Amino acid sequence: MEMTLRKATENEYRAIIHLLASNALPTADIYEKNITLFVGLIDNEIVATIGVEQYGNEALLRSLCVKEGFKNQKLGAKMLSYLLSFCANENIKTLYLLSTTAEHYFVRYGFTKITRDETPKSIQNTREFKDICPASAIIMKLEL
Repeated sequence: MEMTLRKATENEYRAIIHLLASNALPTADIYEKNITLFVGLIDNEIVATIGVEQYGNEALLRSLCVKEGFKNQKLGAKMLSYLLSFCANENIKTLYLLSTTAEHYFVRYGFTKITRDETPKSIQNTREFKDICPASAIIMKLEL
């Protein structure tokens, strides 16, 4: 089964919110103007999502998520690869993420753990960093 990847349309946000919420991922700020969401579709069904919150040449990876029943098929890797290509086209130099559960997953793709103090102000000022993710979340970065 082939997955189609593309930028999400606004009328898909409810389905994305449902997918994120069903995986205990944050949804409070996904309508913010500097967040771009992408979907992975199989037979016109959203089975995966990923997003990026951009601040100049720095960005925050937002909620890589694959629907139950579609996990362990390398769809997450395809979504991440798609996002990294988008970031390269947008001249994003460094991609950051916060995670409470997926540190080992992202290490496989070259992300390295950093401290809260090493995180740039643009990322520290996001709602995800300040309010949504717990202070115990792991912060990681990838130089592109």
